[in-house]
Amino acid sequence: MRSLTLFTLFATALAAAPPPASVRSFLSANCIGCHNAKLKQSNLDLSSLAFNPANNDNFTLWTKVHDRVHDGEMPPIAAPTLTKASRDAFLNQLSAPLIATDRARYSASGRSLIRRMNRQEYENTLRDLLGAPWLQIQDMLPEDGLAWKFNKSGEALDVSHVHMNQYLMAADYALREVLPNTTAKPVSVIQRYYARDQNSFFGQIRFPKSNERDAFPVIGSTADLPVLHKTGRRTPGDPKSPTRDLEGIAVICSSYEPIELRFNKFTAPVAGRYKLRLNAHSVWVGPEKSEKWWRPDPEHISEGRTHEPITLYSERPPRQQRLLGSFDVHPEASVNEVEVYLLKGETIRVDAARFFRSRPVAGGWRNPLATKEGQPGVSFRWLEAEGPLVDQWPIPGQKLLFGNLTYSVGEKGSPAFASKTPAADTRRLLESFLKRACRNPVPPGEAERFARLAEKAMASGYSFTDAMLAAYSAVLVSPTFITLDAKPGHLDNYALASRLSYFLWNTEPDAELRQLAERKQLQDPAVLRAQTKRLLADARSQRFVKAFLDYWLDLRKLNNTSPDESLYPDYYLDDFLVESAGNETQAFFTEMLTRNLPARNLVAADFAMLNEKLADHYGIPGIKGAAIGRVPLPPDSLRGGLMTQASILKVTANGTTTSPVLRGVWISERILGRTVPPPPSGVPPLEPDTRGAKTIREQLAQHRSQPFCNSCHARIDPAGFALESFDVAGAQRNKYRALSEGPTPGPKPAEGVGKNGNLFRFHYALPVDPSATLQDGRSFADIRDLKRLLLADERQLARNLASQFITYATGAPVRFGDRPKLEAILDQAKASQYGTTTLLDTIIQSELFRSK
Repeated sequence: MRSLTLFTLFATALAAAPPPASVRSFLSANCIGCHNAKLKQSNLDLSSLAFNPANNDNFTLWTKVHDRVHDGEMPPIAAPTLTKASRDAFLNQLSAPLIATDRARYSASGRSLIRRMNRQEYENTLRDLLGAPWLQIQDMLPEDGLAWKFNKSGEALDVSHVHMNQYLMAADYALREVLPNTTAKPVSVIQRYYARDQNSFFGQIRFPKSNERDAFPVIGSTADLPVLHKTGRRTPGDPKSPTRDLEGIAVICSSYEPIELRFNKFTAPVAGRYKLRLNAHSVWVGPEKSEKWWRPDPEHISEGRTHEPITLYSERPPRQQRLLGSFDVHPEASVNEVEVYLLKGETIRVDAARFFRSRPVAGGWRNPLATKEGQPGVSFRWLEAEGPLVDQWPIPGQKLLFGNLTYSVGEKGSPAFASKTPAADTRRLLESFLKRACRNPVPPGEAERFARLAEKAMASGYSFTDAMLAAYSAVLVSPTFITLDAKPGHLDNYALASRLSYFLWNTEPDAELRQLAERKQLQDPAVLRAQTKRLLADARSQRFVKAFLDYWLDLRKLNNTSPDESLYPDYYLDDFLVESAGNETQAFFTEMLTRNLPARNLVAADFAMLNEKLADHYGIPGIKGAAIGRVPLPPDSLRGGLMTQASILKVTANGTTTSPVLRGVWISERILGRTVPPPPSGVPPLEPDTRGAKTIREQLAQHRSQPFCNSCHARIDPAGFALESFDVAGAQRNKYRALSEGPTPGPKPAEGVGKNGNLFRFHYALPVDPSATLQDGRSFADIRDLKRLLLADERQLARNLASQFITYATGAPVRFGDRPKLEAILDQAKASQYGTTTLLDTIIQSELFRSK
């Protein structure tokens, strides 16, 4: 595949001078024997290739020649004339003119292009500007383009009329969200909502036709028989009743259609901050006294025997859910509190996350957690909501937009601000808004431009309030606000503040960074280092962690595929597993930053960040609870590092099968930093063999029999084979799963019941072989061996991590002319064993970061 790319570039290279004599000498001795006009191996003739690096295609081709020699891929290992001295001399003599050409190319314009904010940056910036952390606007905006894996480059973040229209709508929405709908400060109210009063709970009681998808009334930890038998009242209804706080509704299934548990009598009256408290506990539901022991007996409920993870979601029609948090409940009733931001109208959905989600099937479903002694359940008693919690009044966004102007609120809840001197107030408010919104000094006359827009709106019949909102919206989509740019050369203090904050916080500079920029102090290395430390210690650095991992590791694709319900029913519909997997990777990277762990931990770490769900998934005993925490791993563990985390193994699979090609490409590009060219057009993908007749290794062997395919697959596939020990959700396996097809009975299905309540239909088929030989001849038996081989070059692991940081931070990749500067960064970080935070700090101090 790479050979075709080389040929395309070769064919378009312009005629120019021959390469330097020393370069020609190396090529003649080691390369031209195969890559000549007659043989043209890989469709490449180096004997007549011109040397004109000023031409982009020619530069790219010579860069690829340099890199293939540098990486040991060319010439062949067996070349008799190749020596280390001749190879080093060739690389030095070829790289010098390439570096000079590359640096000259970008000296006038800078490495990075002007760009607009991406969706996440725009949402975060409006949240912080308006003091409204609850705003949800990124889904109102078009998807961002990608360049070099990230949504941070001007080469991919185009601007069209569609973009501007959507950004304008989002800006108007955000501005109106921070306006008051009352003239008095909202009163924070504490209101309790009992499960018995919620129809989504009580309406699921269907005794005597009960099944696993029903709800059961309990009092304390026992069945509430009068309510179950419909001989007693639903509830006394009196909060002072001695039994009121003991009443609950119990379930043994997860919150999923047809049983969806919501405290729907609560809806957030306004957007803002709330405290939610849930009273719940685990129970034990006895078995039906029949041959179908897996069915529950709601008349026999007792004290719980397990602790259970509970997940809270906010929800608004139509089933738009946001994860709010998770915690554990125990046999003893307890109150668990979470502090959250809610949108107006959102309600609260609760989920006993470990329980099954039944799907209809012939013969009926059953609970995989059921035993002949009964099955676990959770009883929900009440939800208490406190809020909205308003720290400042007027809220910061209102104060920023309209200062101390008085206002009234109409029948529809829309405020109308009064101005006795509209012209003066328009300019005063806009000048104040621009000074706060703009990240650079406001140019003279800028406020006047937007003031004329507001006056034109008022002349057309708009109210003062709406006219000002139109002007503010125009500011929020203007190039001054929406674009990130700097003059070529070294960044000034303001541009440096923006680059730092959009790197580590994914948002605008805060007041402290702005003050340092205004005082021209941010260029001081000590000040910049202190600010780097401050930003990383702030909770907003989790925005960086999430956004960086979403694109570097593709974590944003975690929910793009679902495990096949027939092949992987034990993972199908398991949201808690997927949520835990994403949290593990974020917690792992945060741990690397917090402790300045060496880059080698990306491949092999002696710890993992786990909760009970993940520990069970990985076969690691002794871990309890829903919270993610650091867990030491034994020396022979398969886990540790990124490659064997469930999130990575899920995003590199398709839900039905795993592919050594996809996983091999992922390791090459995301961990080793070696780009793999796309496959040639017309090459069909391998069809998954769900029957289990052939392993993926056997299928690929046939594919690799074609020489032009093998040239790339020999480099890609071996590392991917090591990950064949893990299935589509990241669990370890020794055999592949398969399904029997056709009228002839196949092998006996595996024993078990899936998360969907269906009996397993799959069977275990051919064995997994995770061994392979790398292109350089080194062999490994499994993922443990592969990790040891990759750790032989820790500098390359650090080089790739640093390159990813630089690309994300500056919006431009590490180009050929940047390579010496990157090596200098690595030299400085070497003493810390290439510590993650040391790499970050050294990059921020470097010319690459501090220049356009």
